[in-house]
Amino acid sequence: MSMKAYIATLEAAGKLRRFVPRSRQAPKRRLYLADLATREFDDPSSATNVLVGKGFIESSMTRWVLGERVYGDARKGRFLTRLRAPPPEIWEIRVTEPVTQARLLGRFAEPNTLVLIKLHTRRYLGKSGSDAWSGAMAECHDWWSNAFPAVELFSASDVHAYVTENCDDFPI
Repeated sequence: MSMKAYIATLEAAGKLRRFVPRSRQAPKRRLYLADLATREFDDPSSATNVLVGKGFIESSMTRWVLGERVYGDARKGRFLTRLRAPPPEIWEIRVTEPVTQARLLGRFAEPNTLVLIKLHTRRYLGKSGSDAWSGAMAECHDWWSNAFPAVELFSASDVHAYVTENCDDFPI
């Protein structure tokens, strides 16, 4: 079964929901929210919505979908970053605008198609390599393995294979 067919099946089953921004601009990339991320995003009393703000999270997701610049200088923080394995191929969108930051964790289904599995506050995750980070990454891996059991994980060595347009990976 192709990735598009898996995604359609998961959408029909309520396990995935496509994010459609409130913009008249045509989408250039695709973003899906897993059921775990959907619950967190839709719940007005969730930690990420209360502490970070749903508007900041929605703005970051809109930035992705509309094809705006998504990569940046590592010294100043990146919008999109591949996390260190294990497990492999877990990515984060960094919502860094408010004082309390959010991390939107997920995986690429194919180029320009990101599936966000879980949303967390940066404070909850703690320092890089903490048990909370390891647990959040494992949760992403487990959800993906259950949702896409027969599909090989999309993987590449260069960020431009994941994000094909408007992607900067050089220091400014």
